Order: sequence, then C-alpha cells, then structure tokens
Amino acid sequence: MRIIGGRLQRRPLRAPKGHATRPTTDRTREAIFNLLESRLSLHEAEILDLFAGTGALGLEAISRGAASVTFVEQKGHVLKYARENAEALEVADQCWFLRSDAVRYLKRYNGPPFDVIFADPPYGLEAMAELPDLALPHLKPHGIFVLEHDTRIFFDEHPHLETSRPYGRTIVDLFPKMPPEDEA
Repeated sequence: MRIIGGRLQRRPLRAPKGHATRPTTDRTREAIFNLLESRLSLHEAEILDLFAGTGALGLEAISRGAASVTFVEQKGHVLKYARENAEALEVADQCWFLRSDAVRYLKRYNGPPFDVIFADPPYGLEAMAELPDLALPHLKPHGIFVLEHDTRIFFDEHPHLETSRPYGRTIVDLFPKMPPEDEA
C-alpha cells in the first residue's frame, strides 16, 4: 500500500497483517480522489477520516494539499498504524488521532465543519443507512461526504446522493452538501 498522488506520491504505508483492516485499494483510492478533485479543491481542506484504519484516505488527502485530517478509529492497535504512517510521512503535525466509535463521534461532534468526510466502515455496520444523514450536517457548504460500502447496499433514494460508482465489490457514493439557497 502506498500514497498514489500528490507530494508524497509513492511513499509506502504500513498496515496490520490479517483482517483487522480492509484498506481501500490503490485503484479505488485513485478514483475517489479523481471524483473529489473534479468537484472541489483539496488545497487547505479540513478532512475527517472515519473508520480510518491505516489512515490511507486522510494521508492521501494531505499529500494532495489538505491542511489537516482528523482520524477516527475504534481499534487502538489499528489507529496506531495511522499515527505511525503519519509520522513516517512527516505530516503528523497536520493530524489528530481519536480512538472512538465513528457513529457515536458523528452524533456527538459539535466542532467546526469539514470540507470532506471519508467513511469506509465495516460492510456489516448496522448504522450504515444512517451515515449520510449523520455526516452531512458536519460539512461546510459544498463539502462532500464520501462513503464506501459493498454492492448489497443502495442509497439511490437519498436526496443528496450525487453519484455512485462501482469498483469491484466496493461502491463509492458521493453526497455533496448544498447550501440552503441551492437546494431545490
């Protein structure tokens, strides 16, 4: 696993052995960032990386110009890899690491909004259907919620779903937050 674009391109990322994480593939990560960068600038963006795992999505965002990333991961031994990856890339000063349940974090968060929120939850997450509605209030106007999920789940009826793209067994959905005056 490695950073695929930006100033840290080709730098390696460490991941735990076994099934503690399900890292986003390089192909899917590249597609996510192509979709994002065609919609907004990551320069100086504030990012929230939920179910962060090794931190690959958030660290990719920093490589592409994001100002900071908050990583939220429930498993402490996995969050350690995100921290170590940030330190190895010498970007730890742009990162905050929180050991927390991501759904609970969204329900309780009352800080400043983010430009982008990534969520790559376990595919069997009971609260999967709630995630867009929990994340959207924490975005800046025109911010984007990026959700990865398996092909058995559909958000076609969600009013904020802009696009849904399949990548193997993974679906990537983008939910932009429109300012009130832009909503129909």
